[in-house]
Amino acid sequence: MSQYFCSIVDNALCNPAQRMYFDLGEYRYGLTVVGDGEPIVCFHGFSESSYTWDAINLPGYRLVRIDLIGHGDSDIPDEEQAYTIPQMIEDLHTVIYHMVGDSYYLMGYSMGARIALSYALEYESEIKGIILESGSVGIASDDERAERRKADEDLAVRIENHDGAWFATHWAEIPIFESQKQLSEGVEELIYLRRSNNSTYALACTLRGSGQGVMPYVGDKLEKFSVEGLYVSGALDTKYTTIGRDVFGKLPNFKHVIVEGAGHNVHIEKPQIFEQAVLDFLQKKG
Repeated sequence: MSQYFCSIVDNALCNPAQRMYFDLGEYRYGLTVVGDGEPIVCFHGFSESSYTWDAINLPGYRLVRIDLIGHGDSDIPDEEQAYTIPQMIEDLHTVIYHMVGDSYYLMGYSMGARIALSYALEYESEIKGIILESGSVGIASDDERAERRKADEDLAVRIENHDGAWFATHWAEIPIFESQKQLSEGVEELIYLRRSNNSTYALACTLRGSGQGVMPYVGDKLEKFSVEGLYVSGALDTKYTTIGRDVFGKLPNFKHVIVEGAGHNVHIEKPQIFEQAVLDFLQKKG
């Protein structure tokens, strides 16, 4: 259960990273570890991988960047249960506990932010601080959640009927990623490759098991949530900036930073500004 294997790989955009695999028995999680210092556990977004954090440099901190199940170098289990939020949280805690112990920061982007928040509510005493980038608290309305669940299922079926290249092209065209068209050709190509390399089965399972349509609403739990946090959103991403302002901006233990000229994926579109916001938060905490 606690066995893991590691090797050193060269990371194109960062210092050399330690690539590890954590074996849970039935399947294994892949992860990269970059830097030295206090640990920050990082969760990427839907159809991305741990390499989405390549452009981020946080001196004095050790980034433990985990590939969520079915993504990156993590396994693609046949069992759909492995892709559900409760199972992922349980599995991730096993990985994290053996990697860094019971005291660490948590950082997540988009789907990874949703999972990070649900995880932190479960293991609040272990979290020193949390950084959420463009994440939601779930859908409060039962009817709206059911509508989203149907939309996620429709997308899952479409993905299953196509290949990774189709998905990557389709995903790049959704409105929330419009601002990414301003990125350099090289960065756009890296994002395309990460998306297109995904298993369509794993993407479909992820939508069904941990999409917004099945995620429990956690907004009503935040008043009692004591962990200090940073919420980062791009000014061009009006949906998540509104969530940041109306939800996290009203919590006394959270700070909301809005990054001008950025959309949904702030750490890719404005990496230096994102880094500084995170470092300011961490240094104030430390």
